This record gives sequence, structure tokens and C-alpha cells, in this order.
Amino acid sequence: MSYRKNCYKRSDGRWQYSKQKDGYLYYGIANTYRELLEIIPNIKPKLIKNVKHSRTKTLTLIDFYQNYINVYIKTKNMKDKSKEDWQRYLNNYIKPSFQRVPLDKLTTEEVQTFINGIDRERTQKTIFENIVKVLKNAYVTGRIKKDITLGLEKPKRKNVKVRHPLTFHEQIDLLKAVKKTKLYTFTIFSIIVGSRREETLKFNLSTDLNEKEQTIHIHGTKTSDSDRLVNVSKGFITFLKTNMESDTFKLKKDYVTKKINEILKKTNMENCLHCLRHTCSANLYFLGAKDKYRQMQLGHSSIVTTNDIYTQIKENIPPRYLRLIYGDLYIRFD
Repeated sequence: MSYRKNCYKRSDGRWQYSKQKDGYLYYGIANTYRELLEIIPNIKPKLIKNVKHSRTKTLTLIDFYQNYINVYIKTKNMKDKSKEDWQRYLNNYIKPSFQRVPLDKLTTEEVQTFINGIDRERTQKTIFENIVKVLKNAYVTGRIKKDITLGLEKPKRKNVKVRHPLTFHEQIDLLKAVKKTKLYTFTIFSIIVGSRREETLKFNLSTDLNEKEQTIHIHGTKTSDSDRLVNVSKGFITFLKTNMESDTFKLKKDYVTKKINEILKKTNMENCLHCLRHTCSANLYFLGAKDKYRQMQLGHSSIVTTNDIYTQIKENIPPRYLRLIYGDLYIRFD
């Protein structure tokens, strides 16, 4: 029999079991989770009417957090996955750590310790941002008298990877490795257009290609500026019509990431899938594209991002070398 959903770790470090059934309350406390599981079968139930209750229910962090999700998140115009993530983080991270903790008794130190204890960096960053929004709302609405978020330190990234564009020989090696796979057209598309993984997978040959204007519509996924029209060459249009087996790539995003990363690792390239986007930016630079043009093609909201992050160049590649690899797939800027 599973007791897990009724077991909670208290703020004092001990573990607690609490369950109501058929008018009885089953309640127990132990120093460790294992000890708690051992005593649960021997807990003697108490009639609910004999259990002392406070006249007014204490508002816990969990109660307020759940209410915030119901009022502000579930009604917000945002992706369903983002809404699901809010609830998932509450259930899997917030509840086990702050069960029964009164909202007005919560301290900055408790929240900071909780944030610092989250292992995964992306999860840590997201939960930090979420809990700050909830606590600021609690302060603004008068639920707590002090804004305890003012003393919180934002998590620092531990392993910051600097992505570089592929060198001339690395591009050759990569294209050789994917040449006879179903990732070949996807890889060429990413390097020529500079689209993000999700943007490439959203591309539809029949609806997003304007052959007359020689443009393709990229459905942006990150910022308001990322939805864009990208100029392409006739050679690239011919390439797509010849090599795409259907109107879309029909690839799962996790599969694409896993396989391309494996190929890069096997060929001793210390890089990842996102480097294809950086490679596009660098290639456009070598071919003579203006900074503003590269910014618009990549869908960056700031030219600083294009120049400072996407131009971390390892080597200068002469335009004629790139033409040897890609032929007329890139448009000409000379």
C-alpha cells in the first residue's frame, strides 16, 4: 500500500503523515521518511470531532500558491505546457518542502535554502522566477507585510557553455555524417536559415514558401521579433523541393537533438545542435551580410545579441570556401 501522497517533509526537517478517512484522522511524525513508513500501519485514528481545530484556517504558502495558479496562470493567455509546468513544479517541489508552512511566517532564508537545493539549473531558474512572482503578489495584496523577495539571490549558472560556430572542416565533417540520414535536409535548413529547432520543425513547404518572392516564413518561437520572413536563394528553394519527402520534416524534437549531438560528439566536436544557428550567423558574416540583416534573419530582438553572442568566431572562412560546400544555397551579398 502506498502512503507517499500523504507524507510531507516539515520545515523542521522531520516527516509527517496526515490523512482523513471515514471521519477519522490518521496523524504521525518521525525523524526520517523511512521511520515514518514503519509507524504508519500502527497509527491509531482519532475521531475528527475530537481533534482540536483553530477557528480560522491559517493561510499556507501552498494555499496561496495554488490560488495564484488558479487565478493568474490558468486564465492567462499562455501555452498549455507552461501552465502545466506551474502546477507540476508546485506539486513536485514546492509542496514537499513547504507543506503547512504559514505564508506570513515564511522567511527569505527558508526560500533561499530551498532554491539553492534544486539540482537542475533550468528547473532552479524557473522555480525561482515563479516563486518570486507569487511572493510579490502576496506582498502587493497585503497577505504578507514584508516583501521577502528583496533579499533573494538569483541562482547563478554553474556550467555556462559558450557556443561557437562550426569551423570550415567541422562543417564538412558534419554534412558528411548526416548525408545519407533523414537529418540531412534538416541540418542544411538550420545552417542556411539559422532557425531554432522548433522553428525548423514547424516549417511547411506548401504554406511557408513563397517561391515568387523567394522568401520563407519562419514561425518564431521565442520573442515577438522572431516571427519573420527570410530571403532565400533559388538554389535553396530547389534543394528543399528536391530533398523534402513531405511538406514538413516529420521529426520529433528530442530525436533531432539526441542524434545531432551524438554525431557532433563522435566527430570530436565540442558543440551541440544550437551551434547550427551560430554557424549560420557566422557564414552570413563571412559572405558579406550586414549585421542588421543577420539580426533580422535570426530573429534577434537586439543587434547586441547577434554581434556579441552569435559572432564568437574561431576562424575566418573565405566566401569561396563556403561556396564549395554549399554552392548556391546561400543568397549572394556581393
